[in-house]
Amino acid sequence: VQLTQASFTSHTAKLTGLYQTTEAVSLSLQALLEHLPLAPTTPPMPPADAKQFVSAPSSGFLAPAAAEWSVSASGLGLSAPCSKLPHPALPDVYDGDHKVGECFLQSCITYIQLSSEAFTLDALKIAWILSYMKAGQALTYALCIFQCSGGVESFSGWTEFEKEFQ
Repeated sequence: VQLTQASFTSHTAKLTGLYQTTEAVSLSLQALLEHLPLAPTTPPMPPADAKQFVSAPSSGFLAPAAAEWSVSASGLGLSAPCSKLPHPALPDVYDGDHKVGECFLQSCITYIQLSSEAFTLDALKIAWILSYMKAGQALTYALCIFQCSGGVESFSGWTEFEKEFQ
């Protein structure tokens, strides 16, 4: 395949634009990641009062008593901590189709509400939602937001973003 100088220049310009867009998105996400709380990397240490612990028959280690753990019906082990909820479903990729836009936004809101400890800033919520706009007009919109000078912080807050989305 023979490329003309004009088509080569055109492809180079497109690649440069994609590179700049990727860099802008990367910088925006990096800035948002700096605001996320760090998750603990080690499990919490058990309290000094050993009476609050029960032995898991199959493992021989001590585990927190019923306040945090519940023994399974068979009595053979421990179930998951009672305070943990199942992970909510992630939203589907959004392409800008107005017919499913409300459903997409509600799916995002549900996830954010059920994972509220991870979404402490409106800018983080907005960037996370934009990250699911990966096709069609929605991708064009998301890239435009990430490329503008204020990025996701160009919105005064969640309410403004939600109004603009609708």
